[in-house]
Amino acid sequence: MEYSLVIVGSAGHVGYVLSDLPDYPQVRLSAYAPSYEGEDVTRYGRVAEGTASPSVYDDWRQMLDREQPDIVVVAGRYDQNGPVVLEALRRGCHVISEKPAAFTLEAVAEIREEIARQNVVYTMMLAIRYQLPYYTARQLVAEGVIGEPYLISGQKSYRWGASRPEWYAEGEKYGSSMGWDGIHAFDFCRWIAGVQFSEVYAYHANLVHTERPGCQDVATVIAGLDNGGSATFTMDFLRPAAAATHGDDRARIVGSQGVLEVRDEGRRLHVITPEQDEPDWPLVDHGRTFFGDFMGALEGTGELLITAEEALGITEFALKAAQAADEHRVVRM
Repeated sequence: MEYSLVIVGSAGHVGYVLSDLPDYPQVRLSAYAPSYEGEDVTRYGRVAEGTASPSVYDDWRQMLDREQPDIVVVAGRYDQNGPVVLEALRRGCHVISEKPAAFTLEAVAEIREEIARQNVVYTMMLAIRYQLPYYTARQLVAEGVIGEPYLISGQKSYRWGASRPEWYAEGEKYGSSMGWDGIHAFDFCRWIAGVQFSEVYAYHANLVHTERPGCQDVATVIAGLDNGGSATFTMDFLRPAAAATHGDDRARIVGSQGVLEVRDEGRRLHVITPEQDEPDWPLVDHGRTFFGDFMGALEGTGELLITAEEALGITEFALKAAQAADEHRVVRM
């Protein structure tokens, strides 16, 4: 079976899809469009060089109407994620979405209902799970190597870079750093530990990059776990320009019988148990890819690593964390 794929927007991690497209000749990039007026989507024309040229639209709704695609990749300005995803789902399209899924809890609930109604495949670009140290850590916890996880620490730290888009200045377009950035740490830590969050309190502020006041450049989140444990997360856009890498992601899971840490910008797994202290734990080479798993779920030959419910659930947590910071109160799940 052949599939028509379209892309809306150019602000996210579309590389998760584009890097694997050549391996799936049954999928054709048929069209692309900006998620808002003036968004630069010319990169897709370059990607398609040497193949049948995809159509270019100024209006993504018109694109969905005319192309009637099988798969819609949503990766535009963050406030557009929810509206585009809902329109695609209502047309019966399978969806790969950038995070967050939407900006409101009500919109997330609508997306959940529409996925069930249409019986389509939906996933979100939370692909840090695929990095070998995180994937291996998940397996070790599931095998009971560190016992019951009771304490979680997660970190997301980025360079600001030369600049950020102008719309980072507007909270109604950017959303929150918890929804765009912190959601990765919320997801990979929760997934590794195999726990659920029970409540959340948080702080966030724009303190350094005041030319983009809609973007919080520092944030801290404190959450309760359903097993009685707790979690803390920090996120920032203050990583110095001289840092060796653009980002520094970290995870630390403390269990009743051991500790594991993903360290060195997410490249190394350190495991401590009563029997050993191994700073370079052997990593599981799983051989999976984000888009490969999406196609496997679509064609019935595999399964998603990031399910729709996991994606929507972690979006709800990120939204409630931002709510807790804005309202200075504990918010329950």
